[in-house]
Order: sequence, then C-alpha cells, then structure tokens
Amino acid sequence: MPHSPFLGLVPLGPVDLKILRDLRPVIADFFSLPVLILPVKPLPPRSYHLVRDQYYSTQLLEYLLAGEGQDEPFRVLGITAVDLYIPIFTFVFGEAQLDGKAAIISTFRPGESASNLRPPRPLFLERLIKLSVHELGHTFGLGHCRQPGCLMHFAANLEKLDQTHLEFCEYCRILLDDYFNRATDR
Repeated sequence: MPHSPFLGLVPLGPVDLKILRDLRPVIADFFSLPVLILPVKPLPPRSYHLVRDQYYSTQLLEYLLAGEGQDEPFRVLGITAVDLYIPIFTFVFGEAQLDGKAAIISTFRPGESASNLRPPRPLFLERLIKLSVHELGHTFGLGHCRQPGCLMHFAANLEKLDQTHLEFCEYCRILLDDYFNRATDR
C-alpha cells in the first residue's frame, strides 16, 4: 500500500532537536506536505576536510541518500551544526540536488553575527527557515532567482540572507505550483 509523500528532516551529527521541531511546521506550510523528523545519522568521517576544518556538503548529500528504506521521504533535508563547503567556495549555508531528492543546511554560519555574538533566536530561526525552504526549492526544480528578495535569490553572506523575504516571488511560486501540478498528474 503506497504511503502519502512526506518531507523528512534528518539531523546529521549532534543537532539541537528543538530546531527541527521549530522548522517542521513552517516547512510543512510552505510545501503543503507533512514533515517528519527522522532518526539522527552520524556525520561520515570521509566528508571532513582536515585542512579546511569543514565538511564537504556534496558528500553529505550522497550520504543522506545512501541506504534509504521502504518508507523513504519524497524529499529529505539534512540539518547539521558543522561548517559546510564546496571546493569553489569558502563556505556554503547549504546545498541541494537540483530537481533531486536531497538537500542539506547548516546551523553553523546562521548562528553568527557581525559582533561575534549569537543572533537573537527569532533571527536565527528565520535564517534557518529561509535556508531550508531555499534548498528544498532547488529539489523541486527551482534555480536561483534574479528577483532580489525572493527566497530563491542567491545569498552569499548573512547580510544578503537577512535581506531575503520569507516568500517566493510570483514567478518562483508559479514554477513551484507547476512542479506540484505535474507531479500529481503522473
């Protein structure tokens, strides 16, 4: 018997589970899909880069997809507290497979501020919501948007991330609706 599609949140390594519980209803609202918090997965040592003192996000995406079982999620979002990178950038907030199944975000950089103090919890959570929805948007086929303020606009730093609105522009919303309409027609 087929199960209804759901989004899975997977903590990768030690992560404050309250963060996942706070993200869960907001992500469910954005995508109109149930969201389940899945069991913690340990960080794979092979994704750690000793010289950079960071984890390679692309390898973590592959790790998220390895060993998926019978009740696998429609999409999976890994959430980790470690610093992430891809070789062409000093760091990344997250990464996703475009029109794929997996995405990942890190709480590491959004927990920073210019004054080296932790940001207020509401700002920290807003950043994580933006990153989560942005990366999951990629898994639903959305590329980076040129419209400033759109959730799918590329944010290379915290200042740009904080300027991003907590919504898709009209164009990205139409593309997302089309994606879900095509998915239900199959």
